[in-house]
Amino acid sequence: MYCPRCGRQASEEVRFCSGCGLPLDDTAALVQAGGRLAPHGDAPDEATRTLTPRARGTRKGLMIMAGGVIFFGLAFFLMRIKEDFFVLLLPAVLVLTIGVMRVLYGLLLEDDSARRKSPGLNAADEHEDARAKLGRVNAAAELPPARTRPASDFAGRTADTADMAPPQSVAEATTKLLEEDAGAGRNL
Repeated sequence: MYCPRCGRQASEEVRFCSGCGLPLDDTAALVQAGGRLAPHGDAPDEATRTLTPRARGTRKGLMIMAGGVIFFGLAFFLMRIKEDFFVLLLPAVLVLTIGVMRVLYGLLLEDDSARRKSPGLNAADEHEDARAKLGRVNAAAELPPARTRPASDFAGRTADTADMAPPQSVAEATTKLLEEDAGAGRNL
């Protein structure tokens, strides 16, 4: 298969073109369908429709809130029978509060885009299918060719160290200073 944008050859297992980054998932589906686009007018039925993380989180929060309301009502009813059951109101209020917090988290912080799944695959099959695809992908074929430069391009001109004078030792410089100080002290 060739990328429709840049023309680079890509295998059918890759998701993106290595040259231009174009997502090739839909392109592979188009090639498999013989160049015909799937009709978009069909409304998804209840079985194939997937919930977004936001909808799932909100739904979980509402279920927790409903459980908290039922627990609160039961605790209130038991408290009316015998006043020792007032301690059950605290966990009921806690469950209700957790439900409200989960609804708020779902509405405000979770992603609202649905993840696309392959039809007919459950979560375990999809995970194994993704792992198998990763095993088949030949990464070297999709990467651009390696560029090689010889190491001599990075090395600068080296200096000829034979012409350099050896450095003086610290002791020689100190001796000269002491001799100069001693000579200056005699002249005084």
